[in-house]
Amino acid sequence: MTDSAQAKAVGMGIAGGTIAAALLDLLVAKGVIDAGEGRGVLEDAMYRAAMYTGTFEGLEAGKIIGDMLNLGSAV
Repeated sequence: MTDSAQAKAVGMGIAGGTIAAALLDLLVAKGVIDAGEGRGVLEDAMYRAAMYTGTFEGLEAGKIIGDMLNLGSAV
């Protein structure tokens, strides 16, 4: 993968993750889902990311989701 393609892939991951986090927070704030459901989404994401903890990217994803759970984002 070229440096440019790798940068775009990382950028897409960052954009997708931040958009998803913002949407999750908004859904909770507007009462569309409750805090428990928001936490459930993060826990499900953690479970899915755990399949990739053998990679640096997967490990980092798990850490980020864990931080969101600990900080109360979307809950």
